Amino acid sequence: MLGTTSASKKLAQMTYGYWQSQCLYVATNLGIPNLLQSGSMTVETIAKETSTKVETLYVLLRALAHLGVFVEKPGRVFAATELSEHLITNAEPSLGHFLMHIIEPSMWDAWRELGNSLKTGEVAFERAQGKNFYEFFMTENPDSRNLFNNAMSFLTNQAIDSLFEVYDFGQFDTVMDVGGNQGALIAHIVKKFGCKGILFDLPHEIETAPAFLARQGIAQDAVQVIGGNALEEIPKGADAIIMKYFLSVFSVEDAIKVLTRCREALTKQGKVVLLQTLVPPRGAPVEYPDGTIPALAAVQMMVTNPGGYWRTEQEYKELFEKSGFQLEKVIYTGTSLTVMEFKCNEVIQE
Repeated sequence: MLGTTSASKKLAQMTYGYWQSQCLYVATNLGIPNLLQSGSMTVETIAKETSTKVETLYVLLRALAHLGVFVEKPGRVFAATELSEHLITNAEPSLGHFLMHIIEPSMWDAWRELGNSLKTGEVAFERAQGKNFYEFFMTENPDSRNLFNNAMSFLTNQAIDSLFEVYDFGQFDTVMDVGGNQGALIAHIVKKFGCKGILFDLPHEIETAPAFLARQGIAQDAVQVIGGNALEEIPKGADAIIMKYFLSVFSVEDAIKVLTRCREALTKQGKVVLLQTLVPPRGAPVEYPDGTIPALAAVQMMVTNPGGYWRTEQEYKELFEKSGFQLEKVIYTGTSLTVMEFKCNEVIQE
């Protein structure tokens, strides 16, 4: 349709990208991967289970079969594949939750404002919805909040084994996860290393944490759950503060405020452990083995957050130095997640 050269084919695939993502979203939102995990079904049966029209549903399922998400068998029967199994949402947090969070209608509307936001300096999400991203998702929309929580837990679960192979959290007595959502990361750390945990995030983001931690088998006294605002104050009591993706939601000015609060909460021997996907420097591979393209994810952060985006290793180093921290080590996990360990510095750079 758009040519046969390798360049035109690549551009065509990029152009069709939103067709694919919308088909995936609709099928996952209807629960079709959940249905097919129990066995093959005719399109008529799937339509009945999902309250959809047979013929229009067939067009969607056929397209997804051509993409390898499902398999079409004779008689318009559809079956699961390895791809669709990753989209099951009625069990543990999955890629399906992450997909639905990223592609749900309110996020879709925000991306449509990207061009306007480049001209006005406004946050695209706020232009589209008239309100703050976290306020809109976390406070007013329980379904969106549930998707977000499960999406974040999925990302943590995906990275945890590789992280624990290269970094020892057992060196700390008490670890505090700042911006830790419902507690997936701190639960893994406490279970693996036996240290005490503190979970700190905005009050409405930790509402589901006690129940979530209990489901993970975490004793009530093993992780202290505290609500608050990291821009204003971070509780004392930990000898290490970890932040996974959290710092990237803030502008440079607000990130420095958060790090200043971290410095105030830590002892002189305390450390901040940043867990972040880094935007590669120019000339380095732009895509991680898991398919993450950090520079593209940085646009997603910019669409939803005022001043927030994914940064390079050097940008994070400079940000911490301005906040009174010194980089001690960088550890690459072999996944899209990198560990940057910082210690408190006596001299704050201006």
